[in-house]
Amino acid sequence: MHMRLLLGILSQCLVFLCCCVSGAPLWANENPSAREYKVTYLVTLVPEKQGAQVEIRIDKGQVLNKIRFSNQRAIYSDIHANGKLTIIDNDVVWELPTEDAGLTYFVSLTNERSPGKFDSRMTTDWALFRGDDLIPAIHTYPAAHARDLPNSYSIATLQFKLPEGWKSIETGWPRIKENLFSIDNPERRFDRPTGWMIAGKMGTRRATVSKTSIAVSAPIGQNFKRMDSLTFFNFVWPEVYSAFKKTPKKLLVVGAGDPMWRGGLSASNSLFLHSDRPLVSENGTSPLLHELTHMVTRISGISTSKTNDDWIAEGLAEFYSFELLYRADGMTKSRRNKIIKSLAKWGAEVKHLRKSKSTGPVTARAVVLLDELDKEIRKRSNNKYNIDDVVQDLMVLRKVSLDDLRKSVEKLIGRKIDTLSSPLLKCTSRDLI
Repeated sequence: MHMRLLLGILSQCLVFLCCCVSGAPLWANENPSAREYKVTYLVTLVPEKQGAQVEIRIDKGQVLNKIRFSNQRAIYSDIHANGKLTIIDNDVVWELPTEDAGLTYFVSLTNERSPGKFDSRMTTDWALFRGDDLIPAIHTYPAAHARDLPNSYSIATLQFKLPEGWKSIETGWPRIKENLFSIDNPERRFDRPTGWMIAGKMGTRRATVSKTSIAVSAPIGQNFKRMDSLTFFNFVWPEVYSAFKKTPKKLLVVGAGDPMWRGGLSASNSLFLHSDRPLVSENGTSPLLHELTHMVTRISGISTSKTNDDWIAEGLAEFYSFELLYRADGMTKSRRNKIIKSLAKWGAEVKHLRKSKSTGPVTARAVVLLDELDKEIRKRSNNKYNIDDVVQDLMVLRKVSLDDLRKSVEKLIGRKIDTLSSPLLKCTSRDLI
């Protein structure tokens, strides 16, 4: 008995010594739950003030120690917290207590994008806004002892309290029950609810297409074609997956009429489209598929003092806005050719693509170049590869430049790519506008 006890003590000492030699903290060998902390977002929508009261609760303040966010747009007010709160100009720093940390604030959710046009709005009957505004981009500063736990992560939920008479809330995140959502972003350790959100007196149409849960929501009386959009997705979705080899688990499409901004805006798990925007424009491109391409690929162009490669992201989004329709037998080859010719005519005066802003004509000319690139890839690879393979490669990088595009194509067909030797891509700082 004494020998067994002695062996047990020696065994524990050996574990302790091994941890000390390896530099690993003892609590790194504990239950994985020791590495997780819970973040709870409680949101009360307040239409009479055109905003929301937000409370952020964190159960293990000792893991995070400190968080920081910017209030440069001055949309956050009445900020309070336990622990230590410091606000200097637009900089908010919160040093958390060791347990049950809490921060509260009010956020204004009505934003005028341009005179008379809103990209987020709250009325007495409904609200349409982005989680990116609801919860600020937070920078975390882990406590000294927690830095030895690189795998620490948050488990987050988002819960809404709706005004009386408001029927429901919809987000791009999985619903746990009623007004409670699970927030899990694998790209971040501190989960933050982003993307479009809609609440109030609204109508929603739902469907599951190829394992993607799709919801199309709009306020009642806004003339948004919910069933048209859902039907549209049903026949084009297989081509979306075929092109990008990736589709979201959940997609939320929201829409509304004037005075909302008359365009489309994409987020990581959702997109907005004005009620008056057609599913397919007269020129054959689809505003809905344009924004969907942005959302799924997450590709954006890198900007420097000399060049801006926004044309890559915008050109790809516009290219797939009709290419996916064509592949889904939504248009003939003759119609596709007419679209390319029309875009070539629109962008005929464009001399350089690498401008500081990809305007309509620049994007149109970018589409023509990308179509030529697709043809070159298909021809030189004997149809083994196409532009989809390039896009899938760029999706890993997300922020891309012309050099990234060139390297991706070279992997498939080798060097000396004729399309990418175009004078359109030889741009200097004098060409930027």
